[in-house]
Amino acid sequence: MRKMMIRIGCAALVAASAIGFAGLTLPAAEQATAASAQDLEVFTIDTVHSSVVFKVKHLGVSWFYGRFNDITGEIGWNGDEPTGHSIKAEIKAVSVDTANKGRDDHLRGPDFFDTANYPVISFVSKGAKKSGDRRYEVSGDLTMHGVTKSITVMVDHVGTATARGKRIGIACEFTVKRSDFGMTYGIDGPVSDEVTIFLGIEGVKSDR
Repeated sequence: MRKMMIRIGCAALVAASAIGFAGLTLPAAEQATAASAQDLEVFTIDTVHSSVVFKVKHLGVSWFYGRFNDITGEIGWNGDEPTGHSIKAEIKAVSVDTANKGRDDHLRGPDFFDTANYPVISFVSKGAKKSGDRRYEVSGDLTMHGVTKSITVMVDHVGTATARGKRIGIACEFTVKRSDFGMTYGIDGPVSDEVTIFLGIEGVKSDR
């Protein structure tokens, strides 16, 4: 009889717990966070369809353009909730390309990128907020030549498509001083301190 009463008591406790959890409602803020998290999508950067272009002023009279050919990373996209957006990108400094081997070798050397010691240029976002229609203000850490600086850039959501897997495109343009990253060669002569960087990134939906 006592064993039966224990079983009945345990069954009643389980039933009561189930009813209690079924009727539990999360606070509105937690509901919004949970719903937002469900919208998070991760896109792997498509190197073939992404571009990293830079320009510097030469002799103070003209703009000279170059590019990096190897960029990897991912974009985290959180639907309509910009606080969940994220960007992680890595560029192989040795992939610098100005269509001139001698100049490219010089850029890879110790006067500039010193790719033997600092092979990667990276950006890791720390936060994002909406700043207009399809436009976001993204802050994060840019690491180049072994130096990390906090920067803020304006990022445009160019588009989203489902061709060859779900894809997203973003673009931004920003200017840095290379002297801030320890690259001072030629600042008083042929090459400007300020470098403008253009990013056109396409990401494809990750399986994970």
